[in-house]
Amino acid sequence: MELFLSTDLNSQFLTLLAHYTRLVTTGRVKLVVLSHQALKLNEEGVLKFPSIPSLVTEDAQILSNVFSIAQYLTNISFTEKILIGTDNQTLGQVLQVFEAQRKIQGEELIEAFLKHLESKVFFVTNHVTLADLFLYIHTYDIVSTWNDEQKVGKYVHFFRWFKQVQALPQIAEINKTLGRVDVKPASPFVDISSTSKQKKQK
Repeated sequence: MELFLSTDLNSQFLTLLAHYTRLVTTGRVKLVVLSHQALKLNEEGVLKFPSIPSLVTEDAQILSNVFSIAQYLTNISFTEKILIGTDNQTLGQVLQVFEAQRKIQGEELIEAFLKHLESKVFFVTNHVTLADLFLYIHTYDIVSTWNDEQKVGKYVHFFRWFKQVQALPQIAEINKTLGRVDVKPASPFVDISSTSKQKKQK
């Protein structure tokens, strides 16, 4: 089956997921990144994809909702119970991240989950789920610009969670394959107390 992608964040998430579930290495899913010209043809109606990303399944259905595609990929890779969960509560928490991203992006998305991640190792359970992979991809570009003060200050819990996801052996391996550079930890010499004092004095 073929997964048609662009370079947007949803496409990056599905690329990561297709690698994470080993569907690319086993040859079950072929990733097809459409050129700028092909995307334009799709917008003009010459190509018939409802939207990009889209997955053409083994039984010739076209899925274009990012969560539906993700759910299908976890189902055929037998990772659904781990990555989505086995009960409605877990599913609801996973969906919460997808729903939030439809309304807010970037810094706002991070702000929305700051409190939630204060006491969490992973977003929903004690292991990685689709929520973690999705949020990781959708916040990577912002987190990668943070300075040391942001990493150990206001965003300390979010950054701890981010590092936890990034450090998973499989994610680290996929990042290398995709040419994604790991976000570096804060310098151990940052004095957060003096930074906060300086801000108060201003």
